[in-house]
Amino acid sequence: MGRPDQSSDDDGVRDPSVDAHRRMTGAALTHPEQAPRETLLALARSASARASRVPHPAAPTADLAALSDLVARTRHACDPGTRAVLLREAATAHLAVRGAGATTDEPDGAEQILDELVALVAEHGLTLFAVDAEALLARRALLADDEESALAAATRALTQLDEQSVVDHAPTQREHRGNLQDTYRLVAATLTSLGLNEVAQPLLTRARVIAEDDGDVLSATRCDHEHVRVLISWGLRLQRARRDGLPHLDDAARRAAALHAEPALLPADHRLLLRAAVTLARRPPGQPDSDGRVRGPEEVAATARGDAEALGPDERVCPALADHLLCQLARARALALADRRDEAAAVLARVRARHPRGEPNLLLAVSRELTHVTSEGNGPGGVPGRRALRDYTADLEHELWTLQRARVLSLTTRLAHEQLRREHGEATAQAHTDPLTGLPNRRALDDVLADHLTTVATRSGAALSIAMVDVDRFKTINDRMSHARGDHVLRLVAETLRRCLRADDVVARYGGDEFVVVLPGSSETSARAALERAALAVAGVPVGDGSWVSLSVGVAGTAHSGVTPGTLLARADRAMYAAKRAGGGSVVLDAGHDGADTPSEGLAVGG
Repeated sequence: MGRPDQSSDDDGVRDPSVDAHRRMTGAALTHPEQAPRETLLALARSASARASRVPHPAAPTADLAALSDLVARTRHACDPGTRAVLLREAATAHLAVRGAGATTDEPDGAEQILDELVALVAEHGLTLFAVDAEALLARRALLADDEESALAAATRALTQLDEQSVVDHAPTQREHRGNLQDTYRLVAATLTSLGLNEVAQPLLTRARVIAEDDGDVLSATRCDHEHVRVLISWGLRLQRARRDGLPHLDDAARRAAALHAEPALLPADHRLLLRAAVTLARRPPGQPDSDGRVRGPEEVAATARGDAEALGPDERVCPALADHLLCQLARARALALADRRDEAAAVLARVRARHPRGEPNLLLAVSRELTHVTSEGNGPGGVPGRRALRDYTADLEHELWTLQRARVLSLTTRLAHEQLRREHGEATAQAHTDPLTGLPNRRALDDVLADHLTTVATRSGAALSIAMVDVDRFKTINDRMSHARGDHVLRLVAETLRRCLRADDVVARYGGDEFVVVLPGSSETSARAALERAALAVAGVPVGDGSWVSLSVGVAGTAHSGVTPGTLLARADRAMYAAKRAGGGSVVLDAGHDGADTPSEGLAVGG
């Protein structure tokens, strides 16, 4: 048997094919511009995977430098498709290292590589790698805590991915399908970081179908591994919002157990996540397991000690930051179940002390777990206050859940708008969009109203309400401040109205300082309540001279056919002028409405 650093067969004879591979790899590192394409791609993927490990066994600097050198020295020697893969792997590594909190000698490396990747895909029409670029731009935005920009980039990635064909200039159909798998996994990981697990899951399913069709068992296993990560993150997010996340954690544990039964398919650092999945699905004493079995405190503690030992005692290297965070969460939870809460708190505190970035939902889970562990302590006189802190944290996380659902709706809306723009062209989209606020304009409003009134006429029980919204004293704002300030106020009002209403509601700019809100399925009373909430939110928008914006709103609705857009708008307009005559800053229901509710006297809002 040869030494561990030598390649040999069972008879101690060196394997010439392995030696040839090493010679070829060494030559590729020395002269990458002359290396075969397959060798370059293998080198890039290997270096990227090593640099992304958390915690890094040594330092990622050498791998990042090797990737940057590879990119620089092959700039004019590779075809566009090969170069796009090299740039993608280098950018992925730089962003992963930055997210783990490590410092490097190339602080702007990711930006330069991303800029080059974006320019390359635009020049050569590499639409598949354009999706990769958008996903990486989203990850960069997450590192800067800019979730809005990250969501916009993720939306563009999803939209381009759903096009009929994507181009990567791959030399073979099999390699094209492999690139497609990589893209699905990259976008899915980005969506999971944003907390959009339900959108990420189908992408991993698509990637796995490709791997199965190609008979690629290793790629299919990798998809399963990442599916476990998505399900754990999803279950933890549901638990934070006081919803039942156990079914997702149980599903992750079942999938993990199936993968763990085939140890040759995943390396040791990947198998850590499988143990974390099983650990996080454990129940406390007295609660039935997924199979209905109830375990006592001693049995739970014994199992937890085994979990903690398998995940520790020292931090084990994981292939990515998300896996590392999940493994440390699982380790802390096992220590807590084993009645070693001080150790659990120390594990979580070390994670927080490194200030990792790019995984906001998992970092929130770490903070929540730390609060939970410390609040159960028995310090003198501190238990009630700590318990109150935990309850307050849970309430805040419930609010975060609400915001998360709004993000999902926002993504759906963005996708619909992006697809509309692509289907009908930029000119058509501009013809239906107000250039100042980005809202639908009056032409688009006419189409929306006609469609919804047709629904009311043809569907039993359908209802529709609209609201006419006017900014109070807007002429004074223009005259006293400036027209630029007036435009700014209109944009803020438009954004606030859009944010405060349902995803199905349509906010359009009617003209000047007037907006129209279409609320399908809402009665006049429900519509008035929704507009009162929106008007209160707008009341927090500053004018710029110490005063605040206020709105006059008129609401009208119909629950029967025979109403035209003109009459409905006229009724809402009449109610809006009633609000203005009463001094503004109120929401008034049209006196001629058909419901049983009495006309509103208006809710005073604004300053």
